[in-house]
Amino acid sequence: MISARQQYDTIAILGGQAGFATGYYLKQRRLDFVILDGAEQIDDAWRNRWDLLRLFTPARYNSLPGLPFPAPPQAYPTKDEVADYLESYATCFELPMRLGGWVERLTKEGKHFIVKVGEETLEANNVVVAMASYQGPKIPIFAHELDPNICQLLSSNYRNLSQLQDGGVLLVGAGKSGAEIGLEVVRKHSTWIAGPSVGHIPFRLEGRSSGTWLLALSTVSFSTICYL
Repeated sequence: MISARQQYDTIAILGGQAGFATGYYLKQRRLDFVILDGAEQIDDAWRNRWDLLRLFTPARYNSLPGLPFPAPPQAYPTKDEVADYLESYATCFELPMRLGGWVERLTKEGKHFIVKVGEETLEANNVVVAMASYQGPKIPIFAHELDPNICQLLSSNYRNLSQLQDGGVLLVGAGKSGAEIGLEVVRKHSTWIAGPSVGHIPFRLEGRSSGTWLLALSTVSFSTICYL
């Protein structure tokens, strides 16, 4: 027997900042909607990143509609402060959430969207895909050919310095994540960042330099490589 599809006016996929802001406005219009997220806890995407992660924008720019971010305007919030804020946001506005089930397929039948979540099928008049496209790791094709004694990490798996081996560390990726992790790693390891120039801010942020390191790969050996 085929179970009846659960029907909504709108489904928002992923419960991050964009999904919650979408939910806020749908709630104001009294529309029937749900926010889907595969995590077991609201915004595990923030909680499960590296320990010292902080935002690069001060708190005064980090509020979602209807609820100010609870920090001094000039402060740079930690990852856990962001996660706590998102959790309180969902509670404050009673946003309908479905956690613990990843969206496996999104299709359209006639005028309706069909969303497959595990064994369940949901139907909606509208779907908002409230996520970015950069979550997938980018690992070079030659990574498996490197010395097996070299520790290779994805930035999504990096938490703190205890995971690194003695010796030099190569960070592959010169964007925000690479610079932020580099500022931590350089305290105890010789550190290099590889990647195209992404520019820099010509001043310091709360004592944190925004500069990067220049790399000459042919003359350096590494004990750890982190892909960003």
